[in-house]
Formats: sequence, structure tokens, C-alpha cells
Amino acid sequence: MRDDMDKVIVERPRRGWRVQGDGRGFRNSRDRGSHLGMKRGYDHPKGFNENLAPLKRWLHKQVHRPWDKVYAELNSGIDRRSTVQAHIFLHIDDFVERRAELRDGEVCVPPHRWGAHRSVPLREAPNVELFVHPVTGILLPNRRLAEAKAARKAARKTWAAQRGDEPCAVYHVIDETTQWHRVDGCWFEITLAKFPERACATQAEEKRYDVLRRCLVTPSGAAQRPAPALPTHRAMYGRSDVYAIGKRQLGRREVRARLGGGA
Repeated sequence: MRDDMDKVIVERPRRGWRVQGDGRGFRNSRDRGSHLGMKRGYDHPKGFNENLAPLKRWLHKQVHRPWDKVYAELNSGIDRRSTVQAHIFLHIDDFVERRAELRDGEVCVPPHRWGAHRSVPLREAPNVELFVHPVTGILLPNRRLAEAKAARKAARKTWAAQRGDEPCAVYHVIDETTQWHRVDGCWFEITLAKFPERACATQAEEKRYDVLRRCLVTPSGAAQRPAPALPTHRAMYGRSDVYAIGKRQLGRREVRARLGGGA
């Protein structure tokens, strides 16, 4: 765990755009008013923060480790004698369920609904991301939650494909160096350029950055970091000797003027 985790979570960056420091320079300067209010010239450059994302990411990286060691590492990096730093421990239960128990061979967790008094199985607790196993004491993720997220993501992808918003090789050739491409339901004007010719057959292919595919490509279609949602290089432009050097999103009126109602 990083040494400044307490500052990352509970302290905001210092503010210096109004009064530098604690305001003493303003109160002692000749530019101050003849009569100052009780709060004029005073500033608190630090504020309270609730940036819990670093703590959540760190806890997720500690899965499959004994919870006692994880908790000991937290105690060694955060001083609980400080009120500000001790506030971090109040949020641990927001991400880790430490009260899990084993009932009839199944892990159960306390209910999170108001008025419920009986523990519920872990598979029925979608709000529990991490839990401590009641027998082994190992910090484990809620696999049911991960499966549910994957199912929702697949459902959204299927729904987008049914709507026709899935990225596909839909384009119109305007001229030799200009094409219109439809990506994620939006139309873009793409400016093309040809790859430099090789001096000899043994010379290695020179890579160029394609702004539409967002990766380095070669005339043969190889990509250093291919975008999985987009088609192959040849299918994108209908030819393999060009790459995209410019991209501009088109307005609705401009698309309708050229393509009509088919857009």
C-alpha cells in the first residue's frame, strides 16, 4: 500500500487561488480594508475529501490473501490515532463484508435491506463485492456479482447490435482520399493517405498511425494494437494501401444532404 494513502483518500489538494497560505499576508498588507469582518482574510487551504476509489482498487488487488494480513497492512500504513486517518476504517465495511458465516454449507451474509433480520446467501447479495470467508479467513470476490455484470454487459451488447449501433464496416467513398464512415451510430469524414513505397522488397514495412483504428498499421494490415470492435484494415477502407490521417465528425444536416433519409 502506498505511504500517502491517507492523503489520497481524505485530503484534497491545497487551494491557493484566493488567499495564499492561511491569509496572514493579506491581513498584514496595506491593501487590506480599514475594517475587516471576523472571517475576512482567513482561509483554510485544505479540505475534507471522500475519494474512496483508491481504497477500493487497493482492496480488490488484495483478493486471495488472508484478511488478517491485509488488515495489518492497513493498520501499518494508516495512523488510527489521527481522527482524519481513522475515518478511512469507517469505509472498509462499504467494500468488504467481514461478518459472513457458514450455514448449511453455504456462505451467508447479513441482510442489507431495512427490516430484514435473517442472513441471506451470498448469491442473493448483489451489493457485496468482497467478503472474508468464515472458515479460511481469505479475502474473496463475489463471483456471482462478476457473473451478473458480465451478463448485463452481454445483454447491452446484444441490444446495441439489434439496434444497429454496433461498429461495422459501413462507409461511403467520396473521392480518392475522402470517405465517410459510420462508427457507433455516428458519421465521420475520414481523410486517407497512402503508405510510403518501399525501396526494395526486403525493406521492412513502415508503420503509420491510423486515427480511425487508433493503432499503428502497415500496408499488409498488421496492427500493433488492433481495436477488436472494428473490422480488418482492408474491410475498413476497401483497400490496404491507405490509412486514416484525419477524422471529423459530421453534422446531421450534412449527412442528410448527401445520403438522404438512409443515414
